[in-house]
Amino acid sequence: RARGGSPFMVMEYSMGVPMPVDEHSGLRDGILRECGLHPPLVALASPDAAMRLLACARVASLDDREVYFGPAAAGWSSWAMTPPVFGERERVAISPRNETAACALVLELLNEAGDAAAAVLQGARALCDTALAAPADENEGTICGAPPDDAGVGDAMIAWTQRGGAADASTPHGGISSNDGDGGMSVSIVPARFPNTGRGAAAAAHLPAGHDAVRVPSGTLWTVQAALDDPGQRGETYRTFAALGEDTIAALWLVFEKFGEGATSKWAPLLNALPSVPGLTPASWPVAATAALLGGTPVCGDAHAAREKLARQYAALFPALSEHYPEVFPANLYTYENFVAATEAWNAYGMTVLFEEAVGNSSDGSSPGEVSVSVSGTSTQPPTPVTPVTCLPPVALLCNHSVWPHAVRYSRLRHDALHLPIAKRCERGREVFVSYGAKSNAELLLFYGFCVVKNPYDDVPLTLELPGGEVGEVTRARAACLVRFNLQLCKHAVRWKPAGLASGLIGTLRVLTADAAALATCVVDPRDAPVSSEGELLAAGALCGALAALVEQLDEGDAALRSPEGAAAASGAGEAACREAETYRLGVRATLESAAGEARAWRAAVGGGPDPSLGKRMRD
Repeated sequence: RARGGSPFMVMEYSMGVPMPVDEHSGLRDGILRECGLHPPLVALASPDAAMRLLACARVASLDDREVYFGPAAAGWSSWAMTPPVFGERERVAISPRNETAACALVLELLNEAGDAAAAVLQGARALCDTALAAPADENEGTICGAPPDDAGVGDAMIAWTQRGGAADASTPHGGISSNDGDGGMSVSIVPARFPNTGRGAAAAAHLPAGHDAVRVPSGTLWTVQAALDDPGQRGETYRTFAALGEDTIAALWLVFEKFGEGATSKWAPLLNALPSVPGLTPASWPVAATAALLGGTPVCGDAHAAREKLARQYAALFPALSEHYPEVFPANLYTYENFVAATEAWNAYGMTVLFEEAVGNSSDGSSPGEVSVSVSGTSTQPPTPVTPVTCLPPVALLCNHSVWPHAVRYSRLRHDALHLPIAKRCERGREVFVSYGAKSNAELLLFYGFCVVKNPYDDVPLTLELPGGEVGEVTRARAACLVRFNLQLCKHAVRWKPAGLASGLIGTLRVLTADAAALATCVVDPRDAPVSSEGELLAAGALCGALAALVEQLDEGDAALRSPEGAAAASGAGEAACREAETYRLGVRATLESAAGEARAWRAAVGGGPDPSLGKRMRD
């Protein structure tokens, strides 16, 4: 440009927000167009750059369940563009996972952009702190941790990691490959104990949004490859049985290193932080205790199946391995109890990360895995291939799970290191949380042994079937209608309010209950409108009946648990198991009762009579 005859140049930077390519790409494109954000390229000089980046990141971060339980078609753009309001995150966000992931993505992109985005980064930090702030009546993040009372295990693990972990300590950083800057070691948390979560991680200092709470080189992570690379007879045996899979090899290795080598293992500071006895999850509860604590719930069958699978797995390995390889798998060490404890620890503490594969030298001199960004903010090279690997992460495993965590985007290793960047600020001494994923209490209980009170991801699965006894022509018409509107018979569920009934569930029920003539003339997506008036009443009634049957099963399980025999059986799993099972049962009941209320209201709205609960009088 020229001003007053003197030429000068103004650099204008824009930032692109990457969008996943998946079955929801069409939905994302539609939302972005309605928001005026297509393509998702934001001028960093615009006064609302941070908000526009957040809107794009919300859309980019949508997952399957958020789409399933999401708003009607007309509500998507309004959701994406709604500015955060301090303390009202539950109202604004489509889910805790989405809002936290969106904030983390914005901060990651701005941090990677460097000086060009420095001004926007400050505003984005404030925006993310507002978006993720807890309501005033919650004490989240206001409690400082006490000393960990763990016999120094947490501190020893951090010190061991800072020395380079199990790698050769004779070389810099213990022989670990690390780059300057982002690839170096950084630990900004300390072990602590908190009233509601037990052992956890506290911020060692004030941590601003976008800061790495933990950054450890990839060489400090334990993966199955470490077992396979063992140069001795044990490593040779592991390689012989590598086809058994990552989980089995990990359990076999853990039994030897934790229960055999113990303090002499070079991985001892990491392994000491793992539980040493079975009982963490329903897979190791007594059979009678599982039946009592989980009877009548959707997860009861899964819990019994997990226990049986573990028993079959052990029986397939032992005593055969101990008989053929007694020096590698001594029978006195490879007991069922040790095998179960190792398996539970691996399932609960293993973290899936994405290792970047080498792709050769970049033409612009950037390292593999780095994204070269042009002035417009778009990528100038294809994404780096990644390989998912489960690892035991030192230091990071101190962090507990939260529905509204600090860190969510930590799976992909960057610059040859595991990063735990936080999406909202954390004051010194307050607990730093990560997310294990948007998991229901059923998943959390099965794999981690705990539940979350009022878990927003709690759902009860429903599987639908084509009606039986119909003539083939009608069945084919129903199946064709489901395909035409991309409706499924499986992976349905109900959640407690405010999610409401999913449009996909309602649409599928409408197709399954409509008559042949209505199916033949159906041109409007059943998610958005009834297929027929008669079928609408049948659809609502079918859902009411299915939910009522599930409530009845839960009632029977509750009654059995309250009986003297049930209480005695439940006590066999221990106090912690009883407490977590109660939280799970309460969540299932809240979900079913909420969904049943929605279903009854739907039935009443289409002429099925008033909701019976509305006619009940409450006594003062």
